[in-house]
Order: sequence, then C-alpha cells, then structure tokens
Amino acid sequence: MSQAAPASRQEAQFPIVESFLDETPTSPHWKLLGTAKLNGSLELTADAQFQSGTAFLDQPFSSSLGVTIDFDYAVEGGNNAGDGFSFYLIDGAQTTGPGGHGAGLGYSYTKRETDGQIVASGVTAGFVGIGFDNVGNFSTHHAGPDGPGKRANSVGVRGSGSQSEGFRWLTGVQVPGGFRASWEEGAHIQATVINGRLTVRHSDKANPNGTLVIDDYDLTGAPGQVEMPATFKLGFAAGTGSATAAHRIRNLTVALPVNIPLEMDGPRTAKSGDRITYSIGVQNLGPNDAPDAFMEGTVPAQLSDLEVSCQGENGAVCGKASVRQGLHLPIDLPNGSKATINLTGTIEPEFEGRFTVTTLVKSPTRSNVAEQYSGTVSTDVELPPVSIDYEIIGQWPQAWPEDAKGWVISYDLKLAANEQRVVWWEISFDAPPGTRLNPNENPWYVVIDDGTGGSGSVIIRSPGEGHAIEPGVGLTVRVQLLYPSQDEAGDGALRNLRAIEIPQP
Repeated sequence: MSQAAPASRQEAQFPIVESFLDETPTSPHWKLLGTAKLNGSLELTADAQFQSGTAFLDQPFSSSLGVTIDFDYAVEGGNNAGDGFSFYLIDGAQTTGPGGHGAGLGYSYTKRETDGQIVASGVTAGFVGIGFDNVGNFSTHHAGPDGPGKRANSVGVRGSGSQSEGFRWLTGVQVPGGFRASWEEGAHIQATVINGRLTVRHSDKANPNGTLVIDDYDLTGAPGQVEMPATFKLGFAAGTGSATAAHRIRNLTVALPVNIPLEMDGPRTAKSGDRITYSIGVQNLGPNDAPDAFMEGTVPAQLSDLEVSCQGENGAVCGKASVRQGLHLPIDLPNGSKATINLTGTIEPEFEGRFTVTTLVKSPTRSNVAEQYSGTVSTDVELPPVSIDYEIIGQWPQAWPEDAKGWVISYDLKLAANEQRVVWWEISFDAPPGTRLNPNENPWYVVIDDGTGGSGSVIIRSPGEGHAIEPGVGLTVRVQLLYPSQDEAGDGALRNLRAIEIPQP
C-alpha cells in the first residue's frame, strides 16, 4: 500500500546542498531512521554487526530538466567492508520507510536464504536504486528478481518496486577494489538522470575526472519500469551483517545537470625566460544553461606577468579574470555556447625544471556531468644558451628634438651564457604603440627594428666578436626607450623579453 506525501509540501529548489558536517541538517525534511545519525558526517552505520540506517529527504524535487546527485563517501573498518550502501529515488508524490536490510541495501526487499520468504520490505514507490555493494548480495535473488548472482565489489542498479513487489535487476558492473575509502582519498559518486537515462560516475583525488560505471542506461525502457515521475525524493541507506564497516556520506549536492567539457593544451617544453600560452576551451552541451559557470586553475610561481584573455561564442559571456591566488574566471555559458581562454605568462629567467598548470570548470548551482571537466599540462623547462634579465636604472622627460619628445626609460639588459661562450646573440622585446629606441642615442649594438618597423617589437643584435658573452661573466647592454608619455610608459615593464644565440650573420 503506497504512502501519499502531504499535499502542502512544496518542491525543493535546486541546488539542494547538505554538507552533513553539523549536528542538524540544513533541511528540516530529512528523516534519519535506524542507526543513521549525524556526527561530522551522515553516518548510516557504525563499524558494528547487524546495523541498518536510512536517511530520507521527504521533500520532492523536479525531474523534468534532469537531476544530478553528487556526494562524497567513506567506507572504513570492518572485517569485510560489508555489506554496502545505496542511493535511491522514489516517486516524489509518495513517502517511504526504510527498505530491506542486508542484501536489499535499504532499497529493495530482503528474502530469507532458507525459504525465500520476504523478511523485510523494500521502499515505497521506488523508481531506481543504485547499490554500492562490497559483499555482493544486492545482485542476488535475495534482493529481487533477475540478478546475476553474488558479485562482490560491484555497483548494481535495481528498478521500480514497492515494498514486496518489483525491484528487478537492471544492470551492474564490478568495480576493481569496490567501494572502500577514507575521507582523505576524496571518494565521490555522481549519479545523473536525464530524460529517464541513468549515468553513474565514480571518482577520487587520484582520478578527478572519474570513471563511468553506468553509462546512459535507459531506465524508462527497461523491463518492469514505471513511467518516470514528475518529481523525485531521495534516500541513502546502508547495512551490515556479520561483515561490517562504517558507511558515511558528506557534501551532498542535488542540482540541474550541465555537460561542460574542458580541453586544455599548452607547451610541453620551453626555455627559461620564454613567454608561453596555455589554451583552454569549454563548451556547454546542455541540457541546461550555466549562467554562473567559472573556470579556476593553479598557476605555478615560476610564471609571472600573467595575462588572461577569453573569447565567448554563441552567447557565452566572459567575466573579469583574476590571477591573484590562482586563476578564477566567471563565464556565463548558455546551452550550446562555448568559450576559449588563453593564459599567458613569462617563465622566470633562471628557472630549470618542471611545473604544472591545472584548470577545471564548475558551477555553484549546476552539476557538471562532462567526462572531462579538468585539464593538466606539465611543461619541462631548460635553460637556453643565453638568459636575460633587466633593471630600470633611470627615467626622465625628453623635450628635444621636436620629433623625439616623450618619456625616456633607461634599461640595463643583463645577458648570461649558461653553458658555453655565446658570440652572436639577439635581443627582442615588445614595443608598446608609439614607443621606440631613443633616437638621441648612438648605440654600439646593431638595431634590426627600433620599434617603428611595424613588427611590434624592438630587435637588436651583437655587433661582432668583441661583445661575446662568457659563462660566469655576463654582459650588460644599456638601451633607452622613448615612450609617448609617462602615463603610457606605466611601470616600464618589458614584455616578452627574449635573448637567443644566432648564427654568425
């Protein structure tokens, strides 16, 4: 007999967020049954024999735009990490008590081994139950019809059922190592139902993008399934028998799904002093808009003078980027839109080794269900034949001659040979618009481009063997730049400063 929910109960609004870190849940609609309790997490069972705990959110939420459920878990202790835990969805128009203990994992019914009699009923108006089964009995006939038999270390899906009827086995797969984890490992489950199709992803800190364990399974077309209800309610459950473990849940988020994959590319090798760029592409493949998406990333200390550019397409709008404490860039990503982000920085002149840049895209009100939502590029950096750094040694206004008025900054460009003598060298750096080498100077070096040649760069070269760079000694080249004004000179930083060894001209 079904149990109708109170008609006055309003639907929960997405996102539904519960950390379970406090003594009281955020929503007053949670029901903690059996051994379930809050003690720094949602503990469904302690590490003790013959326990059964259920946490049920007795408030409906819409299924019409899809739903994604994300949560962290820990399963620790025990003599065999048993039995396991489950997550389930029921018809949001109904309410329920706990499902069957033991093999039923708190969702389906439980039959006695000796005579096959049902000794514990399943939930009321269940639509789907996903069992994370370390012992392996959720896939047996003790938990419902059609199972393949005992399969330890597996995730299994049982379908529609109510109390003593239904709960057919739908699909499942064994997972190497099963579902045993501590909080430190960052074990995480993401379950998504879009248009009646189920996807389940299992991830942890070692595999942040996760592994698909159930891939786009059609719940509505499976045998014995009822029509997908307009609203859902959710529950967690776990049980122990002679096999024991503590089963705990944290950081639950129930939200609209969005499929926002991320692709990242960048240099695998570079020279110290190089200015390099990492390119990141994100797109929203739906089914929902993501107005508050953002990209964040870690940027190594060896990259300085950082610049971020973002180009949106098909309605994507890039916000203002910050690189103060890593990369943070808000992006409004409507369904069908995409954005391309470039992160550019200069490698420290004396750095040699490897550094890594990582990025990921997420949303505080949506759940990203993409297979690849983070990216990592490691760059191996070696010293070039010649390194360069600079120092500003003075600056002043210049009023003569008439065609050379402006603001002068004098630089010492410091060259160093890293391994062997460098006879022929070339220096280049970006010249801001209207900026050039000071025409009042008579340089001893060869000027290839004084900044007015249209390349956007100043390029100078060694005049001959008399200005070689000796290892351990170095060479200083003094240059003066004429800026249009002091304001346009700014802090005088030289962008994309490079020195290279060249063949004899």
